[in-house]
Amino acid sequence: MISISIIIPFFNEETYLEKSINSLLAQTVAFSELILVDDGSTDASLSIAKSFAKKDNSIRVITAEEKSTHQPGQKVIYAFERGFTALSSPWDVVCKFDADIIFPSNYLETMAKSFSNNDTLGMFSGVLTIEKNGIWELENISSQHVRGPVKAYSKSCFSSIGGLRPALGWDTLDELLALFNGFAVEVDSSLRVKHLRPTGSKYRRSVAKAKGEVFHALGYGLFLGIIASVKWSQKQHGNLRDVLEGFLAAWFKNKPKLVTIEEEKFIRKYRWSRIRRRFIG
Repeated sequence: MISISIIIPFFNEETYLEKSINSLLAQTVAFSELILVDDGSTDASLSIAKSFAKKDNSIRVITAEEKSTHQPGQKVIYAFERGFTALSSPWDVVCKFDADIIFPSNYLETMAKSFSNNDTLGMFSGVLTIEKNGIWELENISSQHVRGPVKAYSKSCFSSIGGLRPALGWDTLDELLALFNGFAVEVDSSLRVKHLRPTGSKYRRSVAKAKGEVFHALGYGLFLGIIASVKWSQKQHGNLRDVLEGFLAAWFKNKPKLVTIEEEKFIRKYRWSRIRRRFIG
């Protein structure tokens, strides 16, 4: 059986954390280890996490003396890395989950079967739903993308991509690097998880500009970067001017990228192929 380790970074998640952990404890296949990483919470989140750890030896809590002040995209990854360093059980799959997620009871079982049945599978997730008028609907973000709140990696894939990059856009870069390194990526649309706090609910102008910079950092180039900016503004209801300002400023200044030249070539080819398939078939 696949050994599953889970890391959940959290900051002021008292409204959601207990529900999320309970959904993982109710799984038809148990995790081997759950690391809860506090990032300086000032509410009851840490007390909730510690109460679970007292009752279950497979759950541990990692604390921080104060809240992280890193830039968007860095904060969660630095917290994840603290949890990853603290892992003590052997694992085949490591999961980075958010603290505002409720999982269906068969989530880990279905995930484990997918990794067991496919030696090339590097990343896996279900799809996120949000509540609208009492009905849980799919989030208006690509259902073909392994989403940041529910990431799972095989050991070989995680090693090949060099872990997670502490930068905004890490949850797109990891998937592209997995594909670059020859791993398969799977999104199981039958696994509908409940996302209690919708993606983008806290976006600000500065984040929109930073997101535009990410499209340059990923090596998209001018035309792909503009397309990505337009798509992001539509999906996230963000200001197109802000995200384009961030992208074009980075592009004109030729700021450093997160990828090598070979990775950049692969990413552009892959992105264009996805666009052709969407409009041509």
